[in-house]
Amino acid sequence: MSLIPGDQRQEPPLSSHPMFRHDSLNATESSITFPSPKARSPFASPGPAETIDKPFLDIEDSDHDSASYRYSDDIPILQRNDDSFSDKPAKVVGVTFNDLVERLLNQNMTRADHNFSDIFLCLYRKFAAPGELFDAIIDRLEHIADDRYTHYLTRTMTQFRIITVVAKWVTNYPGDFANPTTSNKLDAFIGQLAGDPVFAAAAHEIRLQRQSRVFEDDDAGWARTDVDVEQEVSNTENSSPASYPVRTRIGVKTDFESEINNFHIDDGSSEDMVRKESREDSSIPRPHFWPFQPSLSLAHAVEDYQREAAALVPKGTLPLTKFRYHIFMDTPDEDIADEMTRIDWVMFSSIRLRDLVRHVSLPPEQKEKMTNVNRMISHFNHIAKWVANMILMRDKAKHRAQMLEKFMAIALRLRQLNNYNGLAAVLAGINGTAIHRLTQTRNLVPADVQKRFARLVILMGTHKSHFAYRLAWENSPLPRIPFIPLHRRDLVSAEEGSQTFVGANGRRINWKKFEILSEVILPVLKSQTVPYPNLSTHESARELILNCRMPIDDEEVYQRSLQVESSYGSVDIVKKKFPWFQKDKS
Repeated sequence: MSLIPGDQRQEPPLSSHPMFRHDSLNATESSITFPSPKARSPFASPGPAETIDKPFLDIEDSDHDSASYRYSDDIPILQRNDDSFSDKPAKVVGVTFNDLVERLLNQNMTRADHNFSDIFLCLYRKFAAPGELFDAIIDRLEHIADDRYTHYLTRTMTQFRIITVVAKWVTNYPGDFANPTTSNKLDAFIGQLAGDPVFAAAAHEIRLQRQSRVFEDDDAGWARTDVDVEQEVSNTENSSPASYPVRTRIGVKTDFESEINNFHIDDGSSEDMVRKESREDSSIPRPHFWPFQPSLSLAHAVEDYQREAAALVPKGTLPLTKFRYHIFMDTPDEDIADEMTRIDWVMFSSIRLRDLVRHVSLPPEQKEKMTNVNRMISHFNHIAKWVANMILMRDKAKHRAQMLEKFMAIALRLRQLNNYNGLAAVLAGINGTAIHRLTQTRNLVPADVQKRFARLVILMGTHKSHFAYRLAWENSPLPRIPFIPLHRRDLVSAEEGSQTFVGANGRRINWKKFEILSEVILPVLKSQTVPYPNLSTHESARELILNCRMPIDDEEVYQRSLQVESSYGSVDIVKKKFPWFQKDKS
C-alpha cells in the first residue's frame, strides 16, 4: 500500500461538489423543504465505512438517554435526587499514546500546539521507543493515503505536515534512529518519498540530515529503546502477553511494512545518489508550500558549538602576579564581561535540549558521559574560584578593594547582557566564605557600588524559591543565558514529583507531568534560538579567564584569605587610627 496519493486526475473535480453546482443552488432557492424525521442526512459521512443514520431531530432524544443524570432547569436543586449522580462517568486520568500521536500530527492552530511538538519529541522516550512512534506515524500516513473521500490537495498537504514532523525529528534527535530496524524503516520511507516528484524535496532534505549526522543512541541508559521493545515481543511470544501502556501495532502487516522488511540499499548507488544530489541541490524542485525549510547549517551549529566549547577548558599556565594584576585592571570591564558571556553562550549552545533531561535521569555513575552539561557546570565553578583568587591576589587591602570593585562592575555588566549564569558565578565567588569575611576590603569599596551590587544579590537570592530571578528571567528579552543549576534542579523536582504512568493498571500516560517539565524546558529552548549579535572575541580577556594558575581547593583559598586579613583585622585598624587607645587601656 503506497503512502503517496493516487493520480490527481482520478480525483473528482471541485465543480462536482454540491457547494459549486448552480443547479443545486437554484433548487434550494426555489423550494425549501424541511427534512423528514425518517430521512437520512444528505451530508457526506466522515469516513468510508460510517454513515449518519439518525436525523437531526432525533439528536436530543439520544442525548437525553445517554445523559440521564442531567436535570432540567425547572427542578429546584434541593428537590433533586443525589443518587442519580452516581451514574456520572468517572473522570479519565492520563492520556493514551495514540492520543498524543494524534495531537503531534494534527494541524498546529495555536502556539501551544507548536510547543507540544517540541516537548513531545524531547520527552516521548520516557514512555515510548523510537520504533513505536515511527510505526504510529506510518499508520497515520497510510490511513490518509487510503482516504478517497478527501480531495487530493487536502491529502497532500496533510502528508506534508506529517513528513515535516519526521524531518524535524530526524534533525533534532538523530540518535533515535540508531537501531538497525528503525534505521532501515527510515531509509525505506525516504526511498518511497523520493519516488514521487511531489515529495522529492522532502526526501532529499531528510536524507541529508540522515547521512550527515552521527547516529548514536545517547539515551540508552534512561529512555525506552527499540531493544526493550524487541525483548518484550520475544517475551510475549514465549509467555503471556505483557501489559504495557504503549499500544504496539496489531494485525496483518501492511504493504509498507513488507516493503521495509525487503528493502535493501546498495552502498555504492546510495553514495553516488548522495553526491549527485549534493551537486544538483538547486535543481531539485521544492514546492512553495513545503513547510520544512533547509536547515542543514542550523543542524550543524550544535556540533560547531560543541567543538568550540571543547577548546574552552582552563589550562592554568599563567601565574597570579603583580604583572597579571595590572593587566586585568587595565582591561575594560565591558571586554571581560563580553568575553565571559561569549564563553557561556558557546557552552550553553553546545547543550542539546534532551541533554538536560538525560543528565537528571541517568544514574550518578553514568553522568560522566554527559560532557557538554558537565563542562558548563565545571566552568561555573571555575569562574567562582577564579573571582575569589583574583581578589586575594594582592596583600594590601586597597588593591583587593580595587579588584572587588571591578568584579562588582563586571557583575552589573553581566546583568545588562542577561547572562544570569555568569552573574551567578561571579556572585558565588564574591559571596563565598573566603571573600565575604574580608571586612577591611569591603569597607574600602564605594558605597554606591556596594548598593548596586546589593540589588544583584537580591536578584539572584534564594528567597521564595528564587522568586526575583524567575520574574526577571520570564521578562528578559532575547538573547539571554539561564542560570543552569537552578533549571536543572527544577527538572529534578518535576521528575521526582510525579509518576510517568497513571490509571488503574498504569496503562495511561501522565501528561500533566510532562507539561510541568515543559515549563522548564521551553524557556531554555527559546533562549538557544537567538544568539548574541555583537560579541567579539577578546584574546587577552580569555587568557585571564581560562589560563590563570590558581589554587582550586576551598580550604587552600580560605587559608589565603586568613593570611591577607586575619580575624582581628578590625582591631588593627583601631590601633593605627587611635594609638592612644591602647596606651590608656594599659
